[in-house]
Amino acid sequence: MSWQAIAQKDFEDAVRSRWMLGLTAFFVLLIAAAAYFVRPGPGQTFSSNQLLGLVSGTLVTTLIPLIALVMAYSAIVGERDSGSLKLLLSLPHSRADVVFGKVAGRSLALAVPIVVGFVLPALLLALGPLQFDALSYIGYTLLTVFLGVVFVAIAVGFSAAMASQRLAVAGAIALYFLFVPLWGAVRFPLQIYLVMGGGPGWLPVAGQDLFTAFQLLNPNAAFKIISGAFLNGELFTGQSLQLQLAAVGMLLVWLTVPPLLGFLRFEASDL
Repeated sequence: MSWQAIAQKDFEDAVRSRWMLGLTAFFVLLIAAAAYFVRPGPGQTFSSNQLLGLVSGTLVTTLIPLIALVMAYSAIVGERDSGSLKLLLSLPHSRADVVFGKVAGRSLALAVPIVVGFVLPALLLALGPLQFDALSYIGYTLLTVFLGVVFVAIAVGFSAAMASQRLAVAGAIALYFLFVPLWGAVRFPLQIYLVMGGGPGWLPVAGQDLFTAFQLLNPNAAFKIISGAFLNGELFTGQSLQLQLAAVGMLLVWLTVPPLLGFLRFEASDL
């Protein structure tokens, strides 16, 4: 059970650090600011689900991947560069213990600022002018934690596969730009081409289906499908059931495949 020991140490080191306190305070301020700026005017009503829908499209899918990648990109390669990884492996820990223990520890550490960031403003929202749905709020918080865990798994897998911290930094930056700003930049013109233009005629697949498959490749887009259905009370029901199942499946692929590939590369590498 040595992966649990690695996860526990990784988590304890993280929650004692100053940057964890900074992340928590930063996230609380952002969620509170979002709640303040979208508050309803006199005679208007606004629900916590509407607030979460706005947050999902901006703060969550922009900041959570960034925080997760920054937190986890050096999880293994950083210790490899410093030499502490050899000491760690001299103890009764396998390389699999290191990879999957780091995923668990960093995931728990990331969950702290997310949960605190949502819970503290919720106390104010519950007393404020919003129609507050506690169950939806808690469920959305857990979905956000899951998105963070997915990006931690991607980052740790990448960290396990890299030979130097410089490559890991470059890879983390590239992954973030691929999944967030670059993806957003190409999404609209691609949607016009595939959905409105019909896509390439030589493929036996409709343009709409190609665009849907393209969306599902991005963990952020898959998260938006699931969280949107959840906030609308349509989770795993209705006409979008197959799309939601595909989104869950893709998130599980991103959760498991990068750490496995990183472990295989890490297992074969010479320290």
